[in-house]
Amino acid sequence: MGDDSVTHFGIAVMLKSRGYKLTRDNYATISNKSTHGKNIQYIQALKDNDQRIIEIYSKVYADEEGLVYSENWCKKRLFDALQNFDFNMEFFKKLDTAKFNEELTRFLNTTDFFEITDLSEFSCPGYYVMVISEYCQIYIGTSTDIKRRIRQHWSGGKMKLDRLLCGDITRSKLSIDSFRALDTTRIFVYPTDNTYCKEDEYITYFSDEFVCNRVKGGKIEFGTLDALVSIKTRDLE
Repeated sequence: MGDDSVTHFGIAVMLKSRGYKLTRDNYATISNKSTHGKNIQYIQALKDNDQRIIEIYSKVYADEEGLVYSENWCKKRLFDALQNFDFNMEFFKKLDTAKFNEELTRFLNTTDFFEITDLSEFSCPGYYVMVISEYCQIYIGTSTDIKRRIRQHWSGGKMKLDRLLCGDITRSKLSIDSFRALDTTRIFVYPTDNTYCKEDEYITYFSDEFVCNRVKGGKIEFGTLDALVSIKTRDLE
């Protein structure tokens, strides 16, 4: 292994400049590329000469397809994302560690999850719980390959600017994909072929203040619209 890699839960993690733990400095960077594809509404407004819609989107995009954000939009989005980061950090400081651990213990005592120390042994389907002890947060997920999915979460820093916020700056949770590998302190798994059906049920074992899932569990069947209506936010003020 090189100098820019560490072994965590039996897995070699190479993050280079993205860092091994989340900080304010490595949380967000300017990226003017849209991750949402072409903006069909903007394209149609330009065809129809709909000045109301054009005026709105011309301040957001630097092109006529909605694929590149304007410099001003990027600066404002970065400012908002960092404000939201600060709100979340202040929120975490107020959480009750004893209560968090009690809820986690109760969850483990009433489900089939068990703790693991070597993720390399779990290239299998099932459910997983990532524990971020420093911030009293858990993330519950499901996958056809637990090892691969957790490694995807750990490739910290891949969150693009237009995905950092999921709601208002005073309500958006930090994404699990914004945390880094060493932020995960414990992992619990429940291997099973019956995936994508009990994620929401497991989430309800915990108070919302401790859950960093940003959307409902299971598969998003109806695309962006389904994702929007299933957003989970919290009051950070």
